Amino acid sequence: MVEINLTRCEVAFNLTYQPVYRLAQFYTFSVSSIAAPALIYLFVKILFRLHFHGNLKSLLIAYFISVFLYASILCFAFGYHFFSPFFISNPCDLIISKSLFKYGHVTLLFLLTTPMMYALAFSIERFIAIGMASRYEYTPTRLGPILAVLLPFPNLFMLYSIFKEEKFDDIFISFLMLPNTSAPQFNDYLWYLLYLKMGNLVLNVVLLLVHRRFKAKYQIQKSSLSMRYAMEEISKSSKFTLIITFTHLLFFGTYTVCSILVRVLGVPFFGSFLNHYVARGVNCAIPTYNLVVVFVAFTSLRHLNSKRSLEVQTTVQISATGYEGAKNYEDATINRWATIARK
Repeated sequence: MVEINLTRCEVAFNLTYQPVYRLAQFYTFSVSSIAAPALIYLFVKILFRLHFHGNLKSLLIAYFISVFLYASILCFAFGYHFFSPFFISNPCDLIISKSLFKYGHVTLLFLLTTPMMYALAFSIERFIAIGMASRYEYTPTRLGPILAVLLPFPNLFMLYSIFKEEKFDDIFISFLMLPNTSAPQFNDYLWYLLYLKMGNLVLNVVLLLVHRRFKAKYQIQKSSLSMRYAMEEISKSSKFTLIITFTHLLFFGTYTVCSILVRVLGVPFFGSFLNHYVARGVNCAIPTYNLVVVFVAFTSLRHLNSKRSLEVQTTVQISATGYEGAKNYEDATINRWATIARK
């Protein structure tokens, strides 16, 4: 193939000015530049004002901070990819320096995979919330901040084990293009994270089923209004984390499958060495998620809030007609006479 005889600088030039590759770089930059301020708006308008328990609230804030940092760094990285060719005349200068790529690449991968860890923390915190439903609202905010600090460390350790022997000697045009020697190990890690995410989604579904059973049990026992309200809050927050988890799984799964599929198909499928490099350098799924998740969060919370308000009004409202109305009147009269008698 002709591409094999090209110099590193010629490969960098041909790849940088390839139309599909250029369009993908611009798309990622544009979406990320919108997603970063949109996520800040989400923090101010939604996350900081959430009435969820402090443990879940701290985990959600940590999760969206990692998403915001990833979107922000993508904005700068792909802004550099897209705009630098306008100011660079020497094709060799299009190649990212080894030291810059090393730290920028690993940082991006760390922020790409860290939200997966927080999704697992949601399930841990939610199961504890259901188990302690009768007193969870009085539980101190400790578990959430502890999980938020500790969970990124396993991810950091895995990335260190993958890249500790990496020489970073490839042609680096994109900060997200994996080195050939480390790509198989990182792809395996992506599969493990995807399996973890799928298992976590199943846990969230089980959690909602368990919660529904507990909720029915408390209703049969005619628990206090505050207890019913607490169960409703747990239900709302659990559904919200399930929606976020499912959305992340959808986009992360697309990214993982496409990345590994490009590696498996290889150069013969794409017809040339350059086209294969283009396919490896195109990454639109996760940047799109960084923006889409803002709309998902706003829409889902608005829907859950309206649904909860309707259910709370239905629960608080006392029927005044029919058999139930007569029973409510009788109970109120008996309680009133009992109060007078005690006086």
